[in-house]
Amino acid sequence: MSQTGEVKKDIGSLISRGDKGTLTIGAQCHDHVMYLTKSAAKRFYSDFAFNYEMGELVGRYYNLDSPAGGHDIYDLEVEALGGKLIYGENSMPTIDFREPLIKSPEDLKKLKMKKVDFHTAGRYPSLMKSGGLVQSEMAMVSFCSPFSLAVGLMGFPALIKAMRKQPDFAHEVFKFIVDDVLTPSVKAQNEATDALMGIGADAWACVPNLSPQEMQKWVVPYNQRLEKNVNKIGVTTMNISGDYCEERIEKFDPKILHDSFDVEIASMGGTPAIFLGMGRWHEYPLEAVRDYTEKFRKEGKAVTVTAGINARLLRDGPVDKIVDTVKRYIDAFARDHNLSIFLMNVPYDTPSDHIHAAVAATHTYGKLPIADNLDDVKFVLPKRESFDVWKNTEDAKKKAPKEKERRGLAGLLWGQMGKINDNPKFKEQYADAKMSFLYNLTDQRYGALITVENGRLEVDHVRNDEETLKNLKVDGLLACSAGLFFDFSSGKLSKIAMIGKMLTGKLKVKGTKKMKELGNIMAL
Repeated sequence: MSQTGEVKKDIGSLISRGDKGTLTIGAQCHDHVMYLTKSAAKRFYSDFAFNYEMGELVGRYYNLDSPAGGHDIYDLEVEALGGKLIYGENSMPTIDFREPLIKSPEDLKKLKMKKVDFHTAGRYPSLMKSGGLVQSEMAMVSFCSPFSLAVGLMGFPALIKAMRKQPDFAHEVFKFIVDDVLTPSVKAQNEATDALMGIGADAWACVPNLSPQEMQKWVVPYNQRLEKNVNKIGVTTMNISGDYCEERIEKFDPKILHDSFDVEIASMGGTPAIFLGMGRWHEYPLEAVRDYTEKFRKEGKAVTVTAGINARLLRDGPVDKIVDTVKRYIDAFARDHNLSIFLMNVPYDTPSDHIHAAVAATHTYGKLPIADNLDDVKFVLPKRESFDVWKNTEDAKKKAPKEKERRGLAGLLWGQMGKINDNPKFKEQYADAKMSFLYNLTDQRYGALITVENGRLEVDHVRNDEETLKNLKVDGLLACSAGLFFDFSSGKLSKIAMIGKMLTGKLKVKGTKKMKELGNIMAL
């Protein structure tokens, strides 16, 4: 499969990852981190500072491009509402579905009467207290998406039965989840961490659990309802819904796949971003994905593809198949999509050699610019020591440099833009430059001050108060609400709409030429 052309950079690239010389690879591997570090499950899943510390260590061992920590994201809201969890000695907590919180409309009425403070309920205090170790770098909060949370509260069979036999009751459950659980949960995390982006996990909302048509009826509207709710407090949400997980290869259907991508994009606020998640993507035809994204590429829109390596393939191998899957993804998408590789839900007992192989393949075949013919790229499988040996080396003992605190938008922008400092072209072109820019989010406590000086870009948070802003001298300014900023930066607003926002004073821009220069920097 041969591709030509380049990814078109638009204003959305202002919040895209900076160039580090290769494609990036991350991992969902909390159980594997717990297993590798020999951590007790109770501590690992209740002390989130410890959880993230272990995740950072394992991320460095594997040379991942982000920390590897994580938690049982599907359980926290249920636990905070009073649901029972089963805590195993050596496994992640799970909801006790023998005693669901909602079995009838009467149970829902009782839950509605219950007042929950998400600053203090369940494990939220630990999550929000320690979130700065990982989350503030990307300024994100996490939550269980509406459909999967409904499963957590009712159980999957009971929820499906209600959707079909008692639709009014099912709709009331979803409204309760969005308005009375997730909105205040996201609000509490925003207040505690100044996070501006929320990522919702929605593994239950997938093919074949639901058809795309069922997801358009039951999943998308409530994802969008949540997005609308939290936009009012300056948070934007993205729900990872609509995954295509057909197990039987002979039943692979491009039409159903494309319809599931429609669900994904509708749940991501309309942004052309798709996930090749838990399905058998090492066997599915990738041409069907390119057929879907063609309409966006013809319009000059940058399409983001997060390509997952299947959990069973990661655990069972063989290594050659893992490497070939990464290579196949890169050949299919890296030249004209914004591609990243992701290791999906790594099983606890996955051999480390398998993960090393996936990372090495990503960083070898994903070296930028992508080679015209990946068969000409020499790949050498790394020979690495075990984690137990590595953790006693000087490299492992080196403490990762403590990140400067960057609240709110500054944390988000630094996580996305900071890698530009590794770009030799940027260092050379801006060696003598001195510029500063202020992104002032008018409905948040903090804005972001971006400075470019002597070949280095820096991002700091600044208090959004009159005295602080009055004393700032900058070359470029963008001032608006957080919701408008995300619409603006993701390309949702047309030029005409942007002009309208400027004329009404909802969007203020000063130093337009300098602001364009910042865009040029991020396009390097």
